[in-house]
Amino acid sequence: MNSKDKKAIVMLLDNIELRSKHTIAELQLLVRQIDSIKELIHRNDVQQPNYEQIKELVQNETPSPRPTSPNDLIRREEVITMTGLSRSTIYTLMKNSEFPLSIERSVAWRRGDIQNWIINKIASKNERVNK
Repeated sequence: MNSKDKKAIVMLLDNIELRSKHTIAELQLLVRQIDSIKELIHRNDVQQPNYEQIKELVQNETPSPRPTSPNDLIRREEVITMTGLSRSTIYTLMKNSEFPLSIERSVAWRRGDIQNWIINKIASKNERVNK
């Protein structure tokens, strides 16, 4: 297996990890996929598995993702995953009116608010770089 295949496999596994929503059924599917990939990698066949074989294996077992809406309410852990910010940084930015506020009496945000915040941060950074 060459380094390109290894990098592609790692990216594919990262993608699988991100799609998992931590329900029992999804985690069981994730475990089966990882076990299948390990089996392919460790098999003593003459032919080593490549990225395309693994991609096909994963696509055959992966259910299509649920559609998302900007009005979906998402919990703190997903916001942390989406933004890469820590919990304390999120609350500090909220306090300083630099981050969307969570829904009152709930630790949840509108998906669209978080997506817009990320887009604005990227645009702001690009403006600074292009000056």
